[in-house]
Amino acid sequence: MNEEKLRNMLAAGETVEVEFKRCSGGVMSDTYETICAFLNRFGGDILLGVEDNGEVCGIPENSAANIIKNLISMTNDSNIISPTTYLAPQTLIYEGKTLVHIHVPASSEVHSYKKTVYDRTDDADIKVISTNQIATMYIRKQNIFTEKRIYKYVEKEDLRLDLLPRVRQRAANNQVGHPWKDLSDDELIKSAGLYGRDAVTGDIGYNLAAIMLLGKDETIRSVAPTYRTDALLRKIDVERYDDRLLVQTNLIESVDLLMGFAQKHLWDKFYLETNMQRVSLRDTIAR
Repeated sequence: MNEEKLRNMLAAGETVEVEFKRCSGGVMSDTYETICAFLNRFGGDILLGVEDNGEVCGIPENSAANIIKNLISMTNDSNIISPTTYLAPQTLIYEGKTLVHIHVPASSEVHSYKKTVYDRTDDADIKVISTNQIATMYIRKQNIFTEKRIYKYVEKEDLRLDLLPRVRQRAANNQVGHPWKDLSDDELIKSAGLYGRDAVTGDIGYNLAAIMLLGKDETIRSVAPTYRTDALLRKIDVERYDDRLLVQTNLIESVDLLMGFAQKHLWDKFYLETNMQRVSLRDTIAR
């Protein structure tokens, strides 16, 4: 979230994907209703410290850390948000005032806040009470999120559980105190939404996301025989190619292989951000 994007968001006002909340030092319950609604719809962005009309009022600077801590704790509490979700709120400074930005991704699950399901309509959070409406939400998400398809005959032996330490390390590097660090293998897989129950068929097991992320090569081939990532270098022979990498393994190792291919062929020129911190343009572009 850069300053230009924030300014445009404030000017455009609240929409189906943007919500402003006045926050004087604590997180109100309607913030969690919005988080639930965003999870159930298209995702969105919440700005704490902004009036409904887009006027920036800010929040007490010394409250920002506690607000973020409480948000992370509450959204990981199954009594509050179910299924739980992991968010990474961040503090922003805009015109000398402190804001908290919460990006909520669209979820492949149907979530509830204190056992009540919410959906997003225009700029409002609507309670969903009708069984038919809730069923429609499940159907809509299943049609969009094909990675939630359950494969009930896939067992642990079909997965590369030796990759989980790498997953834990990457999560810990990305977020200090990430909850996955202390979870068992089974708890981590469930927390990541890789094991569950199909609400329509009742099937319980690992889903397509688990197979693509952690599956052995033969398991992936049996489920998605046409899956592959084809990396081509065209520099001299632009009609054909000068080098090629064909990747057909799990997505975790695929990233490493593809990043290695990019590092092999792309220059990594020296570059400083405006905050005088060096970044790798090559790695950023490749990702």
